[in-house]
Amino acid sequence: MSKAKAPVSRPAGFCSRRSRDLRLHVLLAAPLTALLLALGVVVVPAASAAPGDVGVQGPSHSGTGTPTGTKRSTSGLWFHGGSWWGNLWHTASSDFHIFKFNAGTWVDTGVATDPRANTHHDVLWDGMTLHVASYKFVKDGLPAEPNYPTTMRRYSYDPVTKMYKLRDSSQINNQRVEALTIDKDSTGRVWATWQQRNKIYLNVTGTDGKTWGKPFAHPSSLSNVSVDDTSAVIAFDGKIGVMWNRQLGDANDGMYWSHHVDGAANTNWTTPVAAVKGQRSGDDHMNLKWLDSTGDQVFAAIKTSFTAASQPLIQLLALNKTTKTWSAHTIATVAECPNRVMVLIDESTQRLRTFATYPKPSGTPNAGACTSSGGAIYEKSSPLNNINFTTATKTLRIMDADQYTHNVTSTKQNLNSAARGTANSGLLLLADVNATSRYWHFYEPPTGAAGG
Repeated sequence: MSKAKAPVSRPAGFCSRRSRDLRLHVLLAAPLTALLLALGVVVVPAASAAPGDVGVQGPSHSGTGTPTGTKRSTSGLWFHGGSWWGNLWHTASSDFHIFKFNAGTWVDTGVATDPRANTHHDVLWDGMTLHVASYKFVKDGLPAEPNYPTTMRRYSYDPVTKMYKLRDSSQINNQRVEALTIDKDSTGRVWATWQQRNKIYLNVTGTDGKTWGKPFAHPSSLSNVSVDDTSAVIAFDGKIGVMWNRQLGDANDGMYWSHHVDGAANTNWTTPVAAVKGQRSGDDHMNLKWLDSTGDQVFAAIKTSFTAASQPLIQLLALNKTTKTWSAHTIATVAECPNRVMVLIDESTQRLRTFATYPKPSGTPNAGACTSSGGAIYEKSSPLNNINFTTATKTLRIMDADQYTHNVTSTKQNLNSAARGTANSGLLLLADVNATSRYWHFYEPPTGAAGG
């Protein structure tokens, strides 16, 4: 694993980022740029690095807020055909587009995914079809609102032109919600989950993958939740699993898990089990992954609501494929002030790689500040076969030395997995700097040498 550059103090006479000129990434050759422009594809230049920056400043997202989402259940990137792709805001046309990550630079393909500003998205690439679920969102603590359609657009990929084309669009629900995720089961049905009216809701398509039925509540009384609770779905081993948090202030609070066997009746779900249980043991941040080669092994990176310095604030939950029970592993304590955690499975190194916002390091403005506004994006990783983050090195991955960085996102796919179509994918992270309305990214090539 490569190491990020250590932050350095800013020299005398240092200019603010607003005064720095943009430049094309040095790896984007002039002939390629000319060709892309001739095809009507917009090349978005990357900014010059400033002292103390880690990662690369990317396109502007002026005109929309928190474009990478605020709940880590959603994913904004995917890997296909030897390239990384992303669902990014296009400021000039004021809508979301498909972008290609080319030689360290984001290239706008001009293919629109949502014309609405201030929407969040969950992106699923299943090897044949790209699914983009888009929803207007409510802030923490606010109830879902009707008459705001949540849509799913599906795209096909042309390997000759290397472009995506819209196939169809459908409506998942008619609600403005805090968070919504999708995944596809082994029969071709796409599932979605969210919270409304203090209940965990689901919907599912037919086997055509596009015709949605009527939304319904999870049948268990344990899915009666608070207005600030959310949920996430994941496909695994011939099943669809749903995880949600419950914060009603009683002994049954926690993170709950239930699954549905592919092909069963829509409302036929297992009795929920608590992955963790007790007051403050869960919060509305969760990110799910599945390791195919181990059958039922599902992992969830979650946030708690604990407040004591030594208690865990973010954890990795692991579902044992034999006992069907969950174990909890501390990623970082309250004292470390982490937030907005996600997990990726790197199959080439057999490691669980977690990414979250932590306070900025010394030598930078607001160093050490524990705030919900953000900080810097760090990684902690652990071997898959011996989960332990307590001695893990915390590695800086993305930091704007002048501002707060927040809301890191990546892909639903496992990294460097031939079975998942991500062989030699390396790693790509995307985050947001709200103060400057800029995307930031970190790219690690499959060789492990940091770049782009």
